[in-house]
Amino acid sequence: MRAPDYVEPIIGWRAWLVVDDEGEIRLSSVVHGDVWVPRCELVANCQRSFFCFPRVWRKKPSDHRAPTEACYCGIYGVRDAEHAAGYLINDLWRYQPLGWPLLHRAIGRVFLWGSVVESEKGWRASRAYPERIYLPTRSESADALPQLGDLAAALSAYGVPVKLIDGDLSMVGALVAAVKAGAAAQGG
Repeated sequence: MRAPDYVEPIIGWRAWLVVDDEGEIRLSSVVHGDVWVPRCELVANCQRSFFCFPRVWRKKPSDHRAPTEACYCGIYGVRDAEHAAGYLINDLWRYQPLGWPLLHRAIGRVFLWGSVVESEKGWRASRAYPERIYLPTRSESADALPQLGDLAAALSAYGVPVKLIDGDLSMVGALVAAVKAGAAAQGG
């Protein structure tokens, strides 16, 4: 076994979808259908498939541990709130939760540890857990927002600070300013 590269977890920024998973309010990955279970670390696995010969229509799963330098797998965390907010706003039309009703979107900070691959914009790790969750109070369609106080209370099951921020999901700059103001007020 190799000694770990870091003594403490890395803290990055990321976006989540807030979904209803069989009556439980949960965080979900924006890109993959992974639900983050409260008080349990999320463990990465490579979700990339490779074609199998001679039957190319069948795929076999990847056989490496996530993350690796040669793949894009792992649990992502980025260096700044601006980049994370882009997943909520600019790219959301591409990503829909797989099988769970979408209730809201969240941004926050995430602990990353285990095997970690560093890149220009952030990190990919083998293990992760939310460090802090922010729920924007405004959206491009105000009538689509659920009871945010109830969502915040449900997300408190993660055992980390959950804060409502006066930010608008349709405007990256305003959202990031609200997140940074909320982070400064909470000492991080």
